[in-house]
Amino acid sequence: MNFTDSPCTVLIVDDDPFGIIQLQTVLKDSGCELLTASDGPSALEMVDRQPPDIILLDVVMPKMDGYETCRLLKENEDSQRIPVIFLSGLHSTEEKINAFEAGGVDYITKPFSEKEVLIRLRTHLTLHRVNKRLIHELGSRDEELQNTESKVQDVNAALKVLLSAIEEEKKELANRVQFNAEKLILPKIRAITEEEDAEKKEVLFRVIESTFQELTRPFVPGAGGVELGKTLSPSELQIVNLIKQGKGSKEISDICNISVSTIASHRKTIRKKLKITNRKVNLYTYLSSVS
Repeated sequence: MNFTDSPCTVLIVDDDPFGIIQLQTVLKDSGCELLTASDGPSALEMVDRQPPDIILLDVVMPKMDGYETCRLLKENEDSQRIPVIFLSGLHSTEEKINAFEAGGVDYITKPFSEKEVLIRLRTHLTLHRVNKRLIHELGSRDEELQNTESKVQDVNAALKVLLSAIEEEKKELANRVQFNAEKLILPKIRAITEEEDAEKKEVLFRVIESTFQELTRPFVPGAGGVELGKTLSPSELQIVNLIKQGKGSKEISDICNISVSTIASHRKTIRKKLKITNRKVNLYTYLSSVS
């Protein structure tokens, strides 16, 4: 009776040649490859060379009995999962308990029925294969989980780097705002307190208002356009704010206490930094469009 759909190997261990022949006869049509050993040490060597799928093991043998042979098989990581079925003429309950305690999966008493041997052998082969498949699947899933965990750790590491970069950018932005405020706004506030002319005070107020808008632009949701605060220096930003108010070079010169030629130089630099290559483009018009 062929009861296997895939190749299998059965190791028969018995010191009685007749017992080996009897089992070979029973299993000749099973579809399994049959290996034999006449004692425990020979069986252990055979398992090391060619691990079988299942072992039929006699209990009473010279040199080493079946119980000790089975215990040694179970202590070896390479052979501990191979199912062992004991065959013995000993019928006592104590012997059966010894067999299971040694690591056996079943105990067949002699004389045995051919059908009983085949059914029990087929059952334990099936269980062994299912167990191997489950172990393989669990190993694959464990590997997948480890890979997933590794990816999560990589993502977390990337997020930490990103958050660190954001914090650094926030610090840089805060420092830039503070620097620009000290350079652009505070001097104008001091000038207002010292200025007696009402018209000039109004101009200074407008300069402060425009400068404040530029400083707070990065924090305003939806504020688009050119980020002048990142592109221009504080002095250039001050001049841009005055130009956007419609002030000419002479007026800007008076307000900033610098020469008209210096204002002209600043205008040229501002055009270059803002990449205004067309000379026909009016600077006031352009700046108004990006505000």
